[in-house]
Amino acid sequence: MGFGDLLPDGTVDDKANSNNGDIAKVMVTVIEILKHFTSQHPSMEIYFEGSTAERTKLYGRILKAYYPIFSKDFEIGCIVTVNDEIQLVPYDPSLNSEYLGFIIKRIS
Repeated sequence: MGFGDLLPDGTVDDKANSNNGDIAKVMVTVIEILKHFTSQHPSMEIYFEGSTAERTKLYGRILKAYYPIFSKDFEIGCIVTVNDEIQLVPYDPSLNSEYLGFIIKRIS
């Protein structure tokens, strides 16, 4: 899954910063798509990261804000670097860790 701004030539710019105030609406739509997809494919794990490090940080802040809702349907894992090793750890909204990406899976 990818998203961004639709350009006149039909391509999508996933690094655009529209600042049009619709990030919450976009993220609610993405969450609904993930719920629908994983209800049809409950064993699938979805990996996502931002197109830039700043976007990945933004997604972490959004996960933190919506964690009480999102965690009802999904297990959330985070990709982090610990002692120069990449590891998958459970998401903890009380931490301010730097994440490389996220993995979600529908709770059975």
